[in-house]
Amino acid sequence: MKKPLFALVLAMIVLFGASVGLRNVAKENAAKAHLEMMQLLLPGAEAFEVEPYAGEDANIKSVHKSDIGFVIETSTYGYAGEITVLVGVNNAGKVTGVVVRDAHETFGLGGNALTDHVFLSQFLNSAGSFEVNTSGADAFAGATAEAESSGEAESSGETVSVDAITGATVTSKAVVRCVNSAVGYVTGADATTEATSWGG
Repeated sequence: MKKPLFALVLAMIVLFGASVGLRNVAKENAAKAHLEMMQLLLPGAEAFEVEPYAGEDANIKSVHKSDIGFVIETSTYGYAGEITVLVGVNNAGKVTGVVVRDAHETFGLGGNALTDHVFLSQFLNSAGSFEVNTSGADAFAGATAEAESSGEAESSGETVSVDAITGATVTSKAVVRCVNSAVGYVTGADATTEATSWGG
C-alpha cells in the first residue's frame, strides 16, 4: 500500500517540476516572439526598453523605446469590443508598422482588421494625423490611388486619409484612433479621435 502512494507522490513532484520548467520556457518563448514582432514593426531596432507612460491618452497601454523610434501598444473600443494594436513609429514620426494583435469584431467584416494587409499598409511610411475615408467601396483601389495622391500630406504631416475596411467603418475608425495615439505620442501632437457613437 505504501509503494503505490510513494509512486503517486513522486509522480506528482515530477509533474509539478516539469510544469514549472515548461512555464518558464513558455514565458521565454513569448518574450522572444514579442521582441521579434517589435523588430518587424520598427525595422532596424534591436533592443527595446519599456518607457513609463503617465499621459492622458487612455488608448496608450505601453511604450517600448529603441534608439530609432517606438513601438506603442494601443487599445480602444471598436464595434464589438476592445481592439489592441501595436504601432511602430520612428523618431521622425512616420509609421513603420501596424499590426492588430487582438480584436473580437464581426466575422467577415471588422474581423478582417486582423488580416487585411491592404487596409493596414495604408498607414506605412506616412506621418501626420489619419482619418477614415468611407466613400470608397474597394479598399485596394482606394489604397493605391491614395498612395499616389497623398505624397504631400505624408511629407508635411497633414491629415492622411485611409480607406475603411468594406462594411467595417467603426472598426476602421478604432484602428485609426490607435495609430493616431501612437503617432501623437512620438510627435507630441494631439491625437485625432475619429470618434463614433459606437466606437466611443
